[in-house]
Amino acid sequence: MLHNGEQVWLRVAPYNESAMDMGAWTGTRDAGRLTGIRKPLLIDSTEWAHMNPVPIPVWAGLMTLVTDEVATPGDQYLAEPITLSSEWLHDLRASLEALAAHPTGRVFWAHSAERYGYLLHAVYGRPLPAEIEPAWGRTEHLDLHWGNVTVPSLTIIDWEHWGAGVAGYGAARLYCTALSVPAVANQLYGAFADVLDSPSGRYAQLVAAADILINVAYYEDSVDLCPALHDLARKIMG
Repeated sequence: MLHNGEQVWLRVAPYNESAMDMGAWTGTRDAGRLTGIRKPLLIDSTEWAHMNPVPIPVWAGLMTLVTDEVATPGDQYLAEPITLSSEWLHDLRASLEALAAHPTGRVFWAHSAERYGYLLHAVYGRPLPAEIEPAWGRTEHLDLHWGNVTVPSLTIIDWEHWGAGVAGYGAARLYCTALSVPAVANQLYGAFADVLDSPSGRYAQLVAAADILINVAYYEDSVDLCPALHDLARKIMG
């Protein structure tokens, strides 16, 4: 659609209490105040209630149009090589650092210490090495994968799930979802080596890998990602 002669993107989101976390429903709206990040700009928004057959809150946001394609349309996991320029990697690093500079009260139980403890025990079944230690409270994109980033220019397009979490989780999630394409995974690791090699970054990788393993238990592992995730976990845990 057009707004002041410019093409824009209209996003409409109803809130279904039984199927959606309130934090996710307000995520795109709340992200409108974030600066320094390669993301669509929120131009305007409104909320109303659709009354029939039952009252359902609805949010609509008018945002700048993204013209680049996402890296993996309709999927999270990278299956084929893509070209990531040095500018793309720089923009990603700068965006995640800018995000971390915005303190937030947005929290999700799925990304809490309690739930991570359950997850790591269920998937790995043994205590973590002492040198792996999460740093809590950093503002992170909690759903960063190849279906939420565009190429050849970077835009991070999905802002439902962002909030306080473990330092390094965003980079770790994107790295883990690239492991089926080692060349791209290695390129990403090189750009975030200091983050991913830190005690919190290693913890974040284990959590991201475990979350993906749990998720693909419901679906076909079409990119043969599971062996790489298990190899990564063995490498980190020793």
